Amino acid sequence: MKSSRPAGTRGSFIAAVVALLLILSGCSSIPRSGPVATIPAPAVEEDTVSQVFSPEGPQPGAPPEVLLQEFITAGTGAADGYKVAREFLTPELARTWQPEERIVIFRADPRIIQREAEGALQVQLEITGIIDARGIRTDPPTPTTESVRAEMVKVNGQWRISEIPNGIMVTESNASLLATAHHLYFYSSGYRYWVPDVRWFVRRPGIAARVVQALLAGPAPYLQGAVTSAFPEGVTLAQESVPIASGVASVELSADVLQDATDLRLQQMEQQLRVNLTTLNDVTSVEMSAGQPIDLGSPDPALVIPDFNPPVGNEQVVIADNEVRTVRNLDVLPVEGLPSVADYSPKDPARSLEGSNFAFLNGRSTALLATAPGSEVRTAVEGTGLTAPSFDTSNWVWTARSVEGGPSGRGTEVVAVPPGGVTRNAVVVSASWLADRTVRELQISRDGARALLVVDEAGASEVLLAGITRSAQGIPQSLGTPIALNAGADIGTAKWAGESTIVASPVSETAEVTPLIVQLSGETEALKPHKGVLNISAGSDPQEDFYIQTAEALFARVGLSWIRSVEGVRDPAFPG
Repeated sequence: MKSSRPAGTRGSFIAAVVALLLILSGCSSIPRSGPVATIPAPAVEEDTVSQVFSPEGPQPGAPPEVLLQEFITAGTGAADGYKVAREFLTPELARTWQPEERIVIFRADPRIIQREAEGALQVQLEITGIIDARGIRTDPPTPTTESVRAEMVKVNGQWRISEIPNGIMVTESNASLLATAHHLYFYSSGYRYWVPDVRWFVRRPGIAARVVQALLAGPAPYLQGAVTSAFPEGVTLAQESVPIASGVASVELSADVLQDATDLRLQQMEQQLRVNLTTLNDVTSVEMSAGQPIDLGSPDPALVIPDFNPPVGNEQVVIADNEVRTVRNLDVLPVEGLPSVADYSPKDPARSLEGSNFAFLNGRSTALLATAPGSEVRTAVEGTGLTAPSFDTSNWVWTARSVEGGPSGRGTEVVAVPPGGVTRNAVVVSASWLADRTVRELQISRDGARALLVVDEAGASEVLLAGITRSAQGIPQSLGTPIALNAGADIGTAKWAGESTIVASPVSETAEVTPLIVQLSGETEALKPHKGVLNISAGSDPQEDFYIQTAEALFARVGLSWIRSVEGVRDPAFPG
């Protein structure tokens, strides 16, 4: 058994010789700029795809239909720049084919059809998702079909693909093994919170560089204008790799990163890079350079350390005995100093994130009323079909109301009221895409940058996510073009349950329905069905705080079951 003690003078001598050789060769440290050191950095990313997928190349004499099927299978082989898949292509196409420009996720076996012309084929797919070149995944509410055309010619007597769109086609089961979801983080408009932008990256070496490239390219379209990047537009990676050694990621940026950059801005850049890269294996810190190491200067006192996933606690606001109450540790408690609201037949209460402001609807959903301990009740919004109020991080209270408009003659507008405001202070938030939709639910994320909506259009429901654009003064201005979440059909209510998680459910007084946990990355977990679900609520983690409400009681999720929790309450809501 070897001793655990130092090796003594012999070990010291060897160490000294190695150190001297390093100094003489100029490789005593890994540079922050210029060429990578001649001593290679240890690999920090396993080629996990090659371990899972090892597709074979084309079989000699394979007919076109078989060759195309084998090419689809070979698309899972990301190792060596998709070397195996390129063997199915003509040399000309192999040089230009971009496999990750579009990843089509399909279920069931693809149908390959031989067209009349020799070597002309068509693949018919039932698509459940698409990942584009930016890593943005889109899942249609229901599977759709798509046809992919391919042309083949013979090369040295063997069929090879001469024309096919860029991209690969993978099964649902293989997609989760081939690609991994990663959160890009951007600043909220006030630099107070990190806002996640979920992207998908193929599991192959070089993911650190691809994460940085995606970050520098900016947020997904639905978040543009709603979040902020510390990096100016146009800044790029100066080299295609991000070397990692001893936990330090060295990021070489184009020189324009320094243009008009203050110490504060440089520190915000470094902070954003660090947050985005330290979620990868073996990255603990970041060094930036642009031809030479970037001096960040002394820590700027104005540098804000943003919060992740702001917690909302475990206390809910409810309606009980026709009053606004709270539920704490299974006890229903009055809110000290809050005036009686029984005359309004209150429903759908909301509480601000910091806890001191309350809002609710009257019984006819024609008025949103606001109050606070020691304050009178005031009317903040009037209209028809008002949705349950929701507070943002600046204590603006939001709702949606029915308006005339759109091809159907009926639409919705979104309204926000500042802290302490009344009807004359209400701001209509632009969202032209709601002109022909009815909003059932509107919930503002706990970072204040995104709106979660449940909408009806032509009798079908959708769960949408839209970025919130604000003025320099923080006044809400517009909701950007939304993305649809993979929550299925007939959803009646949805709530935030974390920075990148929502809970959703159909609603019914009598039928059994299935609540869902939906990740913004696309994964959906169906929970145990329950009869008569009228409302739901969730805290910062749906594994710990997820409730459904029926006409009889509030039920808490415990493992795989729903346990009766509190009776005599309705319309539960966590702060926000």
